[in-house]
Amino acid sequence: MALTNEKVIEKVIGRLTEMRLKMDAEERVVLDEMIIGGPEVVAHALTPDSQVVPRVILEDDKYRVVIP
Repeated sequence: MALTNEKVIEKVIGRLTEMRLKMDAEERVVLDEMIIGGPEVVAHALTPDSQVVPRVILEDDKYRVVIP
């Protein structure tokens, strides 16, 4: 049975969080910048009122998907 897109995203986020917890502080900074910030890669979603908001955030040292 194929996973839904939402479940696949949650699975990937979970694996990234596990990987992040095994990294040292400098590596976490780089990974966080790649995942939730920086000009090259920005995970985002568009709200109904046309605002761009982060789609992946860091909360309690774990990545979390935010769907407005």
